[in-house]
Amino acid sequence: MQKSRSSTTGFTETGSIDSKTQREVERLRFAPQTEAEFQTYFVQRSLTRARWATAIYLALVAVVTPINMRGTMTPLADSVLQPIYLLRLGVACPALVVILAATVIPELHRHYQWIASTAVIVTGMAVMFISGLAAAAGMPQFQMGDVLVIVYATLFLGLLFRAVMVVAAALLLGFVGVGWYLGVSNEHLIFASSVIFATTLMSALSALRMERLLRANFIENRLLNDIAERDGLSGLYNRRMFDNLTNRLWLQAQRNQEPLQIILVDIDHFKAYNDLYGHQAGDNCIRRVAAIIARAAKRPFDFCARYGGEEFALVLYAPSGTDATALPEQIRRETMAMNIPHTHSDAGGILTVSIGSATAEPDTKRSLAGLIQTADEALYRAKQLGRNRVLHVDSAESNPTGAFKVFAIK
Repeated sequence: MQKSRSSTTGFTETGSIDSKTQREVERLRFAPQTEAEFQTYFVQRSLTRARWATAIYLALVAVVTPINMRGTMTPLADSVLQPIYLLRLGVACPALVVILAATVIPELHRHYQWIASTAVIVTGMAVMFISGLAAAAGMPQFQMGDVLVIVYATLFLGLLFRAVMVVAAALLLGFVGVGWYLGVSNEHLIFASSVIFATTLMSALSALRMERLLRANFIENRLLNDIAERDGLSGLYNRRMFDNLTNRLWLQAQRNQEPLQIILVDIDHFKAYNDLYGHQAGDNCIRRVAAIIARAAKRPFDFCARYGGEEFALVLYAPSGTDATALPEQIRRETMAMNIPHTHSDAGGILTVSIGSATAEPDTKRSLAGLIQTADEALYRAKQLGRNRVLHVDSAESNPTGAFKVFAIK
C-alpha cells in the first residue's frame, strides 16, 4: 500500500529526521515494519564481522588447548585439567561452531539473534567454569578468558543491544555464581567480578552507541533511496521506479497467471489551470490529486507513480471484482468532490480528471509495452470525447484499440 512520504520515511519535508524518528533511534525501537527491516539490515551488516571473530576465537582455542595439554604453561593437576578440556572442547567449541554456522547458512540468518545469543551464553558459561576451576586451583590468570568472551559477545557477535544486555547480565551473574560455587576466595572473586563488570559496562555502552549509529545510518539510507525512487512534488514513485516495478509485476503476473491493470490519470486542462491560478496552486493541485490516487493503492502489490507532468499511473496486480472501471471511477468522483475551482473546466467550473485503463489477462498475447500503450490510447480517447470520464479496454481483444467501456457522468 502506498502511503504518504512523511509517514513512511520518518523525514520532514526538508529531508531531516523528524523528532518522532529521532526518539525511536534513541530508544532503539522503530515501528513494527521498519523495525523488522532494520533488524534484517543489522544482521546483514554484522555477519561478516561475527563470522571472522568466531573463526578467530575457534582458532585461538585450537592453538591454546594443545599448549595446555602439554603442560608447558598450566602446571595444574589432571583433576583440574580434565574438566577444563571437557568444557573447552565438549561445550565451548561446539557452541562456537553453531554460531559460525548461523553466520554462513542463509536459512539461519533470520534466526541469528536468538541462535547467537543462546550459543554465546553456553560458551560463556563454559569459560566461566574454566576460569573458576583454574582460580580455585591457584591460577587466576585464566580470568582473561572471561574478559575475552565478554568483549566477543558484546562487540563482535552482531547482537542487538537488548540481546547484548541479556547475554552480558547472564555471563556476569554466571561468573559470580560459578566462583562462589567453586569456592574461589572472596578477595579474588570481588576483584575479578569488578574487572568483569567494568568490561561488561564499557562493552555494553559501546554496543549501545554502535546500534544507535547504525539505526541513524539505516534511516539516512532510506532517505537516499526515497529521494532516488520518489517524485519530490507528489510523493509518489517517479517514472524510473514505475518502469522498474511494472516490469517486475508483469513478469510475476505471467508466472502466476494473474491479470494486470494499468490506469493512467490526467488532470484536465492543467496548463490552463496553472497559467490562470499560478504554479503554487498548480503544485498543490498535483499533490491533492496524487493523494487520491495513493489511497487507491490499497493492496501490497498495488502501486502508483507520477507518470508525467500532470499525468499519474496506478498499477493493480490481480485486480479484484468484475468491474474494471470501479476504482478509476472512484478516483474521478473523489477528484470532483474536492471542488477545486477551475473556470476553464467543462464540468461546472471545477477540476476534473480523464482516465484511461487497460487490463491484460493471463493468456494475452500483448507485451507490457502494448498494455501501457493501450491504456494511453484509452486516455487519449477519453480526452477526445470531452474529458472527465473513464475509458477502459480489455487488451486481450484482437483489435489494437480494444473494445472500450466508457463511464462518465455529465
